[in-house]
Amino acid sequence: MKSSLGFLGSGVRGFGSANGLRRLVSIFLMVAGCGQRQASESELRVVSLVPSVTEIVYAVGAGKALVGNTNQCSFPEAARSAYKVGDFMSPDLERIVALRPSLVFLTLPMHRQLLDKFAELKIPTYVSRPGDIEAALREIDTVAQLLGHRTAGESLVAGMRRRLDSIAPSADTPRVYAEISGTPLMTAGGGTFINELLVRAGGRNVFASSAQEYPVVDPEAVLAADPEVILLLHPDMSARDVAARVGWGGISAVKKGRIYEKLDEDLLFRPGPRIVDGVVLLARLLHSETTRS
Repeated sequence: MKSSLGFLGSGVRGFGSANGLRRLVSIFLMVAGCGQRQASESELRVVSLVPSVTEIVYAVGAGKALVGNTNQCSFPEAARSAYKVGDFMSPDLERIVALRPSLVFLTLPMHRQLLDKFAELKIPTYVSRPGDIEAALREIDTVAQLLGHRTAGESLVAGMRRRLDSIAPSADTPRVYAEISGTPLMTAGGGTFINELLVRAGGRNVFASSAQEYPVVDPEAVLAADPEVILLLHPDMSARDVAARVGWGGISAVKKGRIYEKLDEDLLFRPGPRIVDGVVLLARLLHSETTRS
């Protein structure tokens, strides 16, 4: 079992393509079937440094294999009681190694140094970097395969696709300003996960043309864009604070009371099993004339 997982892990590291990883998994399963028994879930020791992957692990029914995660891994409830190896941005290498993991899920660029260290220690790793919804769905399928829960993964992804397809397109596409920081003002550009969720939900990101993923913007630029909906995706200030900004009283979203705060940011920032919930949430907010804040 140990040598099989070691073989698998050496290929997982650096595989940016889910298709390439699937080929590797297939080879691993063939090797495991030739005179070697496959690892059972009780033998797998998984550490997840990525909140979205932690959600996938539980969603496909592999929670018993998880021996450690980070302080930011907060969903589902069972993830909160798992052994913590530190924060998402600065996990503790010694704690991770002490858990004797057979597979570590991490992401880049945050965990670059850890990735190199795990390579030295010959600890198998999988790099999570889904940049859009389709990549997130493929990752769910891949993670499920790695954990021996392929059928559950396929079922989960199929259900998510059905839900996405059921979200009816709207003729109304309101202009949206998604604020992810209040000081300085920062938003999401067109090449971000948030932008795709907005588009899927039937909105138009007023900063979609930005060359940067998360540009810092001037208040005047927001005024000129005149968003019809403002999403506060940070706890820095309230909807009332935003409405009180100098000159912002004339923005359509402010005049109509369509500044939305206290949203479940995890639904919008984590490319995991709940991304469809994020799209549904946005669609409800963008296409509801009920003012709430």
